[in-house]
Amino acid sequence: ALQTVRASRVDWGQTTSTVGSAGAGSAVGRTQSRQTTQMSTRHEPVHVGAPPGGLSDWAITPLHFNGFADLPTTEGVEVRSPLFSCFGHQWITAIYPGGDIDSNDGYVALFLANRTEEYIEIVYKYVIKHPNGGGDISISNRYGNLRMFSPMDSDGDAVNDAWPVRANNNFMLRSTLMNYLVDGTLIIEVHMRTNKQGQPSTPFVPENPTLQNMLKYFGDEESADVKFEVGGAVESGKGRRKRAKTTTITFHAHHIFLQMSAPALADMCQPGTAPTAIDNVQPGIFKNLLYYCYGGKIGEEELQSNAKGVIEASDRFGIVNLKLEAEACYADTLELTLDNIIEVATYADSKNLALLKERCMDFLSSANKMEVAEKVSFDDMPSHLMKDWMDWMVALARREGGSSKGDRFSAMRVSQLRRLANDKGLCVDGSREM
Repeated sequence: ALQTVRASRVDWGQTTSTVGSAGAGSAVGRTQSRQTTQMSTRHEPVHVGAPPGGLSDWAITPLHFNGFADLPTTEGVEVRSPLFSCFGHQWITAIYPGGDIDSNDGYVALFLANRTEEYIEIVYKYVIKHPNGGGDISISNRYGNLRMFSPMDSDGDAVNDAWPVRANNNFMLRSTLMNYLVDGTLIIEVHMRTNKQGQPSTPFVPENPTLQNMLKYFGDEESADVKFEVGGAVESGKGRRKRAKTTTITFHAHHIFLQMSAPALADMCQPGTAPTAIDNVQPGIFKNLLYYCYGGKIGEEELQSNAKGVIEASDRFGIVNLKLEAEACYADTLELTLDNIIEVATYADSKNLALLKERCMDFLSSANKMEVAEKVSFDDMPSHLMKDWMDWMVALARREGGSSKGDRFSAMRVSQLRRLANDKGLCVDGSREM
């Protein structure tokens, strides 16, 4: 019942505005307190799901409470309107001429109830026009924001502030409303607006199909103009050569795609000539390299399991971006220890893996200095690597100390330097100095 709605569900900030002048002493003409204006920074909105398409126009339903002066003024006694429809929902408005139990003396209470078994969000307000052109009464729901109405006869949801009934226990003084009667009738206009049918924030536009079209030609023998035979001799970990146990695999490709993405590989072959033999590369890795040249993406697990092989093949064939992607993957998954640090740093230097070398320097600088001195033999480190190590320690000290000595690049991380080089259209494959 509407009588069960109490102060816990009150939704009104009593934001009363007037248009024109009201009679002397009228509650409609009350003076609002001044508020101090403060500066604030407004960020871009963060949408969760598709945003609504804006608010609809106001839908206005005039309710005529005929013979208002003769309606019962006993506290807690309501007079209900018939059901009326708005935005596909059924509604009831109930007025308490003598106020509800939570109303102040002399005030009329007004309730709005959703009588449909569905949720709905609306902005709403009540408007009462002065019969003689005086100040109209316009009372909005709190802050004029969207308010959630839960299904009829539900218990409501305090966490989400959703209720089947919204109450204004102190709608207006009854004595004031008596000045707004039209031939004895109190006309209350119920104004509602809601979200328009949700629309995507931007119209759907298909992506550029070039990459997908290129991928369609991957492995297409009919249109391919170059061939590679991959297999044969494979270099072992000890530098010896042995024959691969698997048979040689032939790959078909398009020279124009290789020129764009793998220039060193493109230089090794010419359209219409005999197949080019590729050794010291696993066929699976070579297949992934070709797939990348056609705009494909190597899976994360595949890259992690073959990161070092992809680095070496990409470095050999000039596929720079894939080399850096594999390097980042290798650096993230490799466990550095004092036993392997010299080997990894030397390997990083030999392949111009600046990020991996930086990780090695970070590891050494954060390790226990006594353990480093005991377990690491710097005699096995090339002299130029020792110089890099000393330069890195100086740059680290400057960065930690906030020193401005030296050029601004010396203290930058490798990723920062690569980003700057890429933004300027420069090659990002090389040492810090390059």
